Amino acid sequence: MALKTYTIQPTNKYDRPPPPSRIRLHGLDLLNPPIQIHNHRFFRPMSSPISEVIDNLKSSLAEALELYPPVAGTVIAEGNGEVYIAMNTEHNVGTPFVVDMKDTPYAGDTEDLSPRTDMLLPPSSSTLAVKVTQFSCGTIAVASSIHHQVADLRGFLDFLELWARLARRETVDFAKVPDDWSHCPGRFFSGLIEKSTIATTIAPAPFEVLPTPASGPPPFLLVPSDITRWVFTKSSMERLKTEFSPSASPEEDKSGRWISSGDALAALLSGAIARARENGHVPRLEGRSSLASETETIAMAADGRERAPEGNMTHGRYFGNFNPLCSSTVSRSDLLSLHCDAASRVALAIRNALNLQLSPKALAHKISFFEDPRNTQPSGRITWSADIILTNWCRFDLQGPAYG
Repeated sequence: MALKTYTIQPTNKYDRPPPPSRIRLHGLDLLNPPIQIHNHRFFRPMSSPISEVIDNLKSSLAEALELYPPVAGTVIAEGNGEVYIAMNTEHNVGTPFVVDMKDTPYAGDTEDLSPRTDMLLPPSSSTLAVKVTQFSCGTIAVASSIHHQVADLRGFLDFLELWARLARRETVDFAKVPDDWSHCPGRFFSGLIEKSTIATTIAPAPFEVLPTPASGPPPFLLVPSDITRWVFTKSSMERLKTEFSPSASPEEDKSGRWISSGDALAALLSGAIARARENGHVPRLEGRSSLASETETIAMAADGRERAPEGNMTHGRYFGNFNPLCSSTVSRSDLLSLHCDAASRVALAIRNALNLQLSPKALAHKISFFEDPRNTQPSGRITWSADIILTNWCRFDLQGPAYG
């Protein structure tokens, strides 16, 4: 069956304050090139006819777009360097909603299930795109793609959770829908930013400011990755943390030696990656540490919302990008070692970096750094690099993922 494409426009049924006509993007939004975030969800065959399922998904999506106006907008880059989300009628291109009825059974997740597969989104692309696929066995895939400069994964999931709730005809919790759409994370750290004495031209780790805008992403980010799948039980994670926890003498402050199970896992995976590269003679591309440095840099994506001093940035209250990367530089020999004491040092270095670089005060400095025009104009001068890139974003549970 041929693909069928619909264009979804926001409804006008909720009594909500009108959104601004444009939202200026923050420096943390523009750290990303115009790439996209994908989300694929799979559902068992449903008792309702597929036509009813499709109609319910379309109508509930239209409501979700009304409640999240930026998702119905379009990213516009002006010639003067200003980049913003336009939400007026002129730039409302609608959200493409593709339906594909397969005559083959479901055989696993594939890239072509996504509504769009471009690495970089062309100018004036819709912020959101959706593709629904039904296989001959009845399995249904709902795949969504969002413009990464509009939101990070946490913001994307907040939107998807709202859409799913509407599809299930549940009551909307408006306390979890932003009432301020501005991409200004500093409003949650205002006291700390006003008191900050750190010069905003000093780049916080792992960032640096280039003399001229980068011509493209670093080469190491463009190399295809080999995928391996790991399975950990709860008991194995507990054992891993125990074996990787640094020992402390009775007179030492044990609080400074604590690591989380996530730190232990990050150390284990970083070591596995480093050893695989070493044994496979993987070339050190531009952006990676030099061989002579004898160190490796581990960067980690992290959601900074939980670090806001008043705790008022979580639960859907901020829609945008707030991924204040942190990084730690560790000994290459420790990563290549198979001994627990070496992995323990790596885990502790990761924990210390998280505590230092993701503190509310450090985040306030990063926000100011990304708002200083001396760093952001012209755009594309702030960059970062690492040997190993990790994320803790996968910890986000899919709350109520069913669409009906």
